[in-house]
Amino acid sequence: MDLSDLKIRRPVPEEWPRILEILETANFHHIGGPEMPSFPLSECFVAAVDGTVFGVAGYRVLDETTAKTTLLAVDPEYRGRSAGAALHRARQEFLRTLGIKTLYTNSDDARVIAWYERVFGYKPTGKRIAKLAPFGRSDKHEWINLMVEL
Repeated sequence: MDLSDLKIRRPVPEEWPRILEILETANFHHIGGPEMPSFPLSECFVAAVDGTVFGVAGYRVLDETTAKTTLLAVDPEYRGRSAGAALHRARQEFLRTLGIKTLYTNSDDARVIAWYERVFGYKPTGKRIAKLAPFGRSDKHEWINLMVEL
């Protein structure tokens, strides 16, 4: 699929099954569990081409100036083609319009952490957060917390 017609937009309820399929590719699909009690469609964006959804990125506003990313996953067939970066930029831009100044994210994957640092300027906070349930990488038992000033 050619990604030159990539659209980043809000999802519609009918796309929930496809979103769960995408999240499952990163072991992020256990919505309703202790790691991710909820994942409202109103707090995420999807990446799509010609109506086919292949990526999703969520966020949660914590207070007037602080937010946290929730989940970001791209179908493996489309990884490495900048869809994840486009999704993250969309949520950052949206959060800026709300007056968010500080954005946090957690990751358990060294490659993803390096990507957030290299592409978006995130810095590790030094905080490590124990996982509450198997979620993300099964060989890791904690999240690394990162932050960036918007």
